Amino acid sequence: MKFGKSVCIINVGGTKYAFPKDVIKDFPLRRVSRLHSCASEREVLEVCDDYDRERNEFFFDRHSEAFGFIMLYVKYGKLRFVPHMCELSFYNEMIYWGLETSHLEFCCQRRLDDRMSDTYTHFIEEHHGTDDEFRTDASSNGKRDSKWLERMRRTFEEPTSSLAAQILASVSVIFVIVSMVMLCASTLPDWKTAESNIVEEHRYTDSLEHPSGIIEAVCIGWFTAECIVRFIVSRDKYMYPITVPGRVLGGLCVVSGIVLLALPITFIYHSFVQCYHELKYRSARCTQSLSAEFFN
Repeated sequence: MKFGKSVCIINVGGTKYAFPKDVIKDFPLRRVSRLHSCASEREVLEVCDDYDRERNEFFFDRHSEAFGFIMLYVKYGKLRFVPHMCELSFYNEMIYWGLETSHLEFCCQRRLDDRMSDTYTHFIEEHHGTDDEFRTDASSNGKRDSKWLERMRRTFEEPTSSLAAQILASVSVIFVIVSMVMLCASTLPDWKTAESNIVEEHRYTDSLEHPSGIIEAVCIGWFTAECIVRFIVSRDKYMYPITVPGRVLGGLCVVSGIVLLALPITFIYHSFVQCYHELKYRSARCTQSLSAEFFN
C-alpha cells in the first residue's frame, strides 16, 4: 500500500478494528491482505465498499457479528458458527473474506454439510413442484430418486452419518489392509520360491486358482465397484481442485492412474514374450527330436 497512514482501520458493519500496515500485508484473511497490494483508491474500492483517505478507514458492508467470530479464528485458530445465524449465511461470509470449509471445526463442518444437503433436497422438491399436473408422477419419482441418491452419497462420503456408513467404511478399510498385506507378502522370498515351484504346464491356470489370486481379484472388484458407485451418487461429477494442495493431490492421482494403467500393458507384453520364447523352445526341441528319429 503506497498511500494513507501507517495504521489501517477496518470498519465492518460499524465495528472498527485497527491494524498496522505490516500486519495487513500477512493477514490470514485474503480480502484484507489484498489491501496491502493496492496502489490507488480505485483498486481499494474493488476490495472494499468505501474508503476514507483522511482517517485511512476501509468500510465493508458485511455482517459485523460474523466477522467478529472470524476474527476469533484469526486470533485463536478455531472457527465456529455464530449462534442463531443461518449456517449458509455464515458460509457466505467465510467465502467473502477468503476462508474455506476446511477452516471450520469438524462439528461445524457436519452442520454445514447437513444444511447444504437439506437445501439441495428442498430445491429439488420445489423445482419438481412447479411442473404441470400431468407430470406429477414423474416429479414424485424424481424426488424419491434425489432423496435416494442423497442418502447413498452420505453413506459413502460421511462415515459417521449412519450405522450403514460405519459398516461400509470399516469394510473398505479391511479391503485396503488386506490388499496391502498381500502386496507386501508377494515380495517375500518364500512367496516367490513357492510360485516358482508351480508346474510349468499349469502355470497360468494355477495362478487364478491360487488363494492369493482370488483375494487380489476380490479386492480389485470391491475397489472398482466402490469407485463406480461414488461417481454415480456424487453431486458434481466434474469437480476440480481449486487450492494449491488440491491441485498437487490431483496431479499425484493422475500420475498414479497412468502408472496403474501402464502396469497391465507391461504385464501383457512380458507374458506374450515369455509365451513366444517357450513356444519357440518347444518347437526347437520337437524339431530336434524328429531329426534324431529320422536319422536313426
